[in-house]
Amino acid sequence: MKLFLFFQALLTLFISGGLFFKENKLKNKALALYFLLFTYEILNFIYGTTIIFNFYPEFHGRFYFSIGVLYGPLLWFHFKSITDNKKRIELKDFWHFLPLLVLNIYMFDIIIMPDEERIAYFNIPEVFYNRILFINFYKAIHQITYAFLLFKILWSSKSQISINQKFYLGGITIIYVITTIVITLLILFANSWRDFSLYYVISIIFVFIIGVILFVDPKFFRTIKEKYQGSYLDEKSMKIIYSQIENELLTGEIFLNNKLSLDILSSKLDIKPQHISQTLSELVKENFNDFVNRHRVEYSKKLLTAPSHVNYKIEAIAQDSGFNNKVTFYKAFSKFTNTTPSQYRKNNKK
Repeated sequence: MKLFLFFQALLTLFISGGLFFKENKLKNKALALYFLLFTYEILNFIYGTTIIFNFYPEFHGRFYFSIGVLYGPLLWFHFKSITDNKKRIELKDFWHFLPLLVLNIYMFDIIIMPDEERIAYFNIPEVFYNRILFINFYKAIHQITYAFLLFKILWSSKSQISINQKFYLGGITIIYVITTIVITLLILFANSWRDFSLYYVISIIFVFIIGVILFVDPKFFRTIKEKYQGSYLDEKSMKIIYSQIENELLTGEIFLNNKLSLDILSSKLDIKPQHISQTLSELVKENFNDFVNRHRVEYSKKLLTAPSHVNYKIEAIAQDSGFNNKVTFYKAFSKFTNTTPSQYRKNNKK
């Protein structure tokens, strides 16, 4: 089993490198780092349950526990980069790493211990029940929390992302939830660390199942997609639907409604929501939110330079353009123009 885990760890490491260098985007880097950490955890498990541990004791118990509170945040960034096109980790995202900081502060005395003292410390039964078990519960609760957060992202964006993205993110969510349940049960009932080999085997099996579905049999999604949507649209049908959408947005300026949703537009056009979603994702290469916000930004650019709105505050321009608040407006405007509304107004004074 350990030989199997070792070769799978090397393969996961190879995948991690491929993802990292394939495309310079947050979604790739976050997932690549996730795989890299998972590889380290597997190798650390092999190290701790074989004679290798006797030759290199300096790695024992120092940073293994920290990995468990990084998986959730990395998947969160991966999900947000797909659903919201998040491009970078910002200062406001620091809260995702607070559990890691708290854990390392709590373990600081263990981290700085000399090797022999640290190994002896871990062998004390009271240490296991008073500290290590607490740390394991801390990790389990953290992973359960992020399982709910990932599900929340998937649920809240279900009307804006494509069918392929739904199944992809849904598959990852299921894998994360199952492995979280397994690790939680092992914490409660495992007799020793060696029992955790089940966790790593199950995790790797699920990773490869989703890998086979995604890369070896891509037609699998097309089959599900056709069943889910009722009928698969050809390019001609999508172009007709796109024309109707554009006509409604430009002529009726429905995008100015800050409560506009996929269901509202579907009802207005009498077109199935999934057909609108498919048209936007496959023909326009945008999700529903980005498509609508792009029109709102174009409208706001006119207001920002219009003499009649010269004294309007940015927040008022945002509301008149269909945005719910100034923050969302700035985020969308910067995304589509690579500048801020204030700077755009300054550079385009009439």
